[in-house]
Formats: sequence, structure tokens, C-alpha cells
Amino acid sequence: MKADPRFQLTERRAIHDGYAYHISLCLPDGPAPVNGWPALLLLDADGCFATATEALQRMARRPDATAVEPMVLIGIAHAGDDNKARRETDFTDFVPTEGEEGSRGGSGRHFLEFLRREVIQSVPAPLDGGRLALFGHSLGGYFTLWALTHGGYGFSRFIAVSPSIWWDSEQLQPAGIAVGGSSRVLLLAGEWEGPLPPWQAALENADSVRKRRSQRNMIEAARELGMQLQSQLGDGGAAFHLLPGEDHASIVSAAIPRALRLAST
Repeated sequence: MKADPRFQLTERRAIHDGYAYHISLCLPDGPAPVNGWPALLLLDADGCFATATEALQRMARRPDATAVEPMVLIGIAHAGDDNKARRETDFTDFVPTEGEEGSRGGSGRHFLEFLRREVIQSVPAPLDGGRLALFGHSLGGYFTLWALTHGGYGFSRFIAVSPSIWWDSEQLQPAGIAVGGSSRVLLLAGEWEGPLPPWQAALENADSVRKRRSQRNMIEAARELGMQLQSQLGDGGAAFHLLPGEDHASIVSAAIPRALRLAST
């Protein structure tokens, strides 16, 4: 990626709960706005930070046309080999009741505190505390919504892309959000996350994929939660969009320009 003189790219590692994380930063050059820079924190940044950086560098050239202004990008990625297990620990917060065997979750609230107190606080640029955005995809999208519905943890903008609401929908209760509050939320899902696309429908495992998708009901679950959030935050506070032609993987790139716009507001 060609360097853009208006932005500085830096990287470092951080340790939380004995696990290593790769932190990536994209910092605007020049004086910050009076209230500080808006900031977008991207989960699973190994799969989206470079795309977000290129999109920001391109769109911030014409904020009048794109509604995207210079901002700080913060990427965090799991640096270990057991990323799937660690994602489940970091992105969920499930405490089993007495006598219940096992759990499918972990210490999400502790991970949020790590993000707030160590990752964000260590950014070497002034940030606008009223414009901190959190971006998550899949289980990271579930985690983004969990943060929203459990106090926000300092974030005011939330972008949940193909969120795994099926993981534990009961943990995502919009009733806990102040009616007409200042949070703004964007939920996105892809057209091909419900019905199978033509190129997948002919595969041998198509029936098992259809069954799993039917059980998870990702599109309608996101749409329904978006409507519930609208009732709490108002029409301008929450929105759901179904992106045509996108699947569970391709939607990440399509979602990033929308995330940058929301983070700029």
C-alpha cells in the first residue's frame, strides 16, 4: 500500500490476560480538531484494517462529497494460533448458572475494559470522546451489539456487520438503552447470508448449509433487532441495511465506507 503523507501508520503488540494482540494505528497528520479526532476501532483487524485504511485515505480527500473526514483508525487482531477459541472468549460474556455444565462464552466485559483503558488510551493523538466507533463482523458484530446494550463502554457509534445474534440473542436487550439516547447504530447483512447464492446451491453440502442458515436466521434477526433499536434511539439513531450481492465474507469490504461515514458524524 502506497504511503499517504496525510496519515501515519504504526504498529505494536499488547498483552491482555496472557494473550498477545496486534495493534495497528492510522493517525491523521496535522492539527486535530478542537474536540479531537473521531476514531474507529476495528475488531479482527487482520481481515479489514488495510481495507479501511485505503478507504479512509481515498474518501477523506473529499469530505464534502463522501461525508468522511480524517480520523484515527485503531485495529486489534489476535496474534496467537488459537484465534477461534480466543475470539469466543473475548467476544462473548456468558456466565453459567449454578449447576450448568460448561459455557460457550468468556470474558467480553473484561476485553471491553482492555480496549477502553489500554488500547484507546494509548493512542498518541487526541480523540473526540463523543465520536468513538466500534466495528465488528460476525461474532465481532455480536460483541459490538453486546457493548451497545450493556452500557456502551465509552463508544457512541456501533457498526455490527453480519452479527451472530444467534449466539445468545437474550443478551442483546435494547430495552436497556436510554430512549432517544445519543448512540448511533448500523446493522448490516448480505443478500446471500440467507438464501444460498447460485454458485453455492449446487454444491454437495448445500442442504446442510441451508439448515444451518435457517437455524441462525441472520438476516431477519438483524432486521428485527434494528427495528427494536430504532424504537429506542429513534429513526436517526439506528438503521438496518441489506446489501445486495454480498455474502458473509464479501460484506466486510462493502461495509467499511458506511462505517467511516457513521464514525465521522
